[in-house]
Amino acid sequence: MKRVLALVVGALVILLWGSPIPAVDFTLKIGVVTPTDHPHSISSREFAKIVAERSKDRIKVNVFDSGKLGSNPELLDGVKTGVLDMCVNTPGVMANFHPVTGLLELPYLFASKEHMMKVTRGAIAEEIAQEYNQKTGVFILGHFGGAQRNMITKSKKIDAMKDLSGLKMRTWEWNVMMNWWKGLGAVPAVIPFPEVYTALQTGVIDGAENEFTTFTVSRWAEVCKFIALTQHNITVRPIMINRKKFDAMPADLQKIMAQAAKDAADFDVKLEGELDDKNSAELKAKYGTVFTTPDKKPFIDKSIAVIKDFAKEKKLEGVTDKILAIGK
Repeated sequence: MKRVLALVVGALVILLWGSPIPAVDFTLKIGVVTPTDHPHSISSREFAKIVAERSKDRIKVNVFDSGKLGSNPELLDGVKTGVLDMCVNTPGVMANFHPVTGLLELPYLFASKEHMMKVTRGAIAEEIAQEYNQKTGVFILGHFGGAQRNMITKSKKIDAMKDLSGLKMRTWEWNVMMNWWKGLGAVPAVIPFPEVYTALQTGVIDGAENEFTTFTVSRWAEVCKFIALTQHNITVRPIMINRKKFDAMPADLQKIMAQAAKDAADFDVKLEGELDDKNSAELKAKYGTVFTTPDKKPFIDKSIAVIKDFAKEKKLEGVTDKILAIGK
């Protein structure tokens, strides 16, 4: 009788409460090349924090910044092959696997920060992400960025485009940017991000381009005296995940990951804007940097050709026209 009663009670417990559900636990690594106190690193940690809170610690994201897991090409290759779960990367490096993201890094593509936000927070960004995911197996979750990019040089100031003639300027592993520098009269040199300071210090390169925050946080301004306000780009840095890793998560956790990336991206844009102003002032006060304002028209004229040639070569005229139209 006792045995029967126990079986009945057990059956009732199962009916009322269901069978035990095992805890879901995903531990992910995200790689970033920027220093610990750079916005992209800070925002990656913000993403990790949001994910942990909203998933009630069912997802843990470990952030590895300062290039600890490799250069941008190495990080992206790791995410594509599944050796690494996530990374923040440059659209140009990503274009080596599929060209559609390269549009987001073309010089003078965006007329303003507002233009960039319309593109990266709208249907065009979704179209680019879907195309990239289908072709590469890398899923774009959101877009960090928002800071203006300018040129910094060690010993020669840039008052006009002609002053770039013969200067060795740092670029990354993307032939489009190498050709852009050549078009401006400079000599492009591929230098991994963590090695730029040393390359500037030792004279391997004469200058580089990036955001005010990078000039201070990465200490490039310690060895460079001049900044030319070319404002040739608005930074976009996609945050992405290996698609198979994402698909392995239940739907509720996928939703948390996707929204957390978007919220962390908006956090990053706000942070980059604040730091743009702060670091611009610091460059003058702390480093005594000399700012120049060259006429941007010759730079823009050269860049339009780069945009059109890239779009035509990669058969991306349609999405390029959409991006340019939003900025008018």
